[in-house]
This record gives sequence, structure tokens and C-alpha cells, in this order.
Amino acid sequence: MAFVLVALPLALAGLWLLRWPKIRGTTLVAPWIWANISLVTLTAVEMTLALINEPLPTWAPAARYAAAMSTFTPIMALLGAKRPQDRGWQWIVLTLWVILCQPAGEWLLFGGVAEIHPARFWFQMILVVVGATNGLGTRNWLASALFCGGQILLLLPFHSADPPIAASSAAFWGLAGVFLSLVSVTATGVSRRESRGSLDRVWLDFRDEFGVVWALRILERVNASAKMYDWPVQLTWQGFRERESMQTEVPPLVEESFRTLLRRFVSAEWIDQRLAHESLAASGQTSAP
Repeated sequence: MAFVLVALPLALAGLWLLRWPKIRGTTLVAPWIWANISLVTLTAVEMTLALINEPLPTWAPAARYAAAMSTFTPIMALLGAKRPQDRGWQWIVLTLWVILCQPAGEWLLFGGVAEIHPARFWFQMILVVVGATNGLGTRNWLASALFCGGQILLLLPFHSADPPIAASSAAFWGLAGVFLSLVSVTATGVSRRESRGSLDRVWLDFRDEFGVVWALRILERVNASAKMYDWPVQLTWQGFRERESMQTEVPPLVEESFRTLLRRFVSAEWIDQRLAHESLAASGQTSAP
């Protein structure tokens, strides 16, 4: 276990370097930073406790609980990942972490480990479900499932008087689930080799990166405008489709509106990069040597 915990910080640096080009210019930077903070916090706590001889110090449960609460910060950061409020939203994320850590503070001040109030438990479960469902229907479904499983394992010892798994084992396997979810996201990436329309590629990459919550919001806005202005196309979960045929030619006005909506989340360069990729594919060129 100790070897794995020592290796995690090095793997974390590799994850950051691999992931950075894919999220640069988007509002996903903050959620990714929070995800790394959570992984560092979990790793630091478990490394520290692994180096301490038995019995564990009285502050161990509080430290593990606070570290487990950090796993909710990436989820909350993603829910606020829309310009221009995305930067100020990070204070809300930090405040949420502090509020969730309140029981840990009480344990440190008054001693002992009290039972978590049911209202707090169900609030945490709601956050777990939101995070898990946000990846459903996207390429990152496996990462969402792994992250959800890791969170449940991390929380399990604090919500049961007689947990079915020891706190140390729950922390280790929960940390493994969180780590593997980040590996899955990094490995999956956003590249697409199948032949699709240019805006379809932009849409599918946005959908997979930002998840169900923001994708449904964009889909709703585009289709509301399509109905209002009688556009010949509509946006579906799989891409743009014409209402009366299977063709996918998107009028310039629709593309302009779509770009404007996405600019609240991604940069113009992020969009142009995907359009340029499709232009090269259409002309029979490839970027590979």
C-alpha cells in the first residue's frame, strides 16, 4: 500500500501534463484543479497515516473525513463552469468543502467521532448521484462510475456504526477508485476518428467533456432558437439533424448561434481546432507522419 501511495503523486503530475492541452482555454481548468487537490489531499492523509505506527492518532478519522469531502469539489466546480461567473464560483466550491468538513472540526474540538446526521448523509448522496449521472450517455461514463464508487467507499465508514469494511481499507480502495477515474478521463480524451460533420465533432466533444448537465442546457437553448426562428435543423444528443431529412448541413446562422453559446465554456481556438481537424479529414489529409 505504501508503495502505491508514494507513486500516486508522480502519476498525478503525469495526468496533469497529459490533460492540460485538452482543457486549455476552457472553463474545465478549475474542476480539474479541484480534482487534483482532492487527489493530493487523499494521498497525503493516507501516506501520513501509513507512516504512523499503530494505534492511529485521534485526529485520523477527522483527517480522512475532510479528505473524503474534498471529492465533492470537482463536481461542484463543474456545475458552475460557465463564464463569467466561473471564477467567483470557486469561492462557493471552497465554502461547500468547509461546510461539509464541519463534523471533522467538531471531532477535533470535542473529541470522539459522532454519528453523521441523516440530513447531511442524504445531501452527500445527492451530490454523489449528480456526479455519477453527469457522465451517463457520454464517453466518460466509466470515469463517472469509478469516481462514484470511490466516493461511496470513502464515505462508508462514517455513515454506519458497524461498517462492512475497515476504515483503512475503505480509504485505500476509495482512493484507488478516484485515481482510476482520473486515469480513465485522461486516457479517453476527446479525439474522434469517425467521419462526422464539423459542428457534430464540436458538439460531441463538448458533451463528453462537460457532461449531461451543461450539454442538456446547450441542447435546450439551440432547439428553442431553432423553433423560434424556424431553422431547418435541430440538435440531438448525437449531433445536428435536419428536421425533414437525414442530411446534416447546418446553416451559417445556426453555426453562429451555436458558437456564441459555447463561448461561455470554451475558447474560439478550442472550437476552431476541431473544425480544422474535420477540414483536414475532408480533404484526405492527416496530421500523423
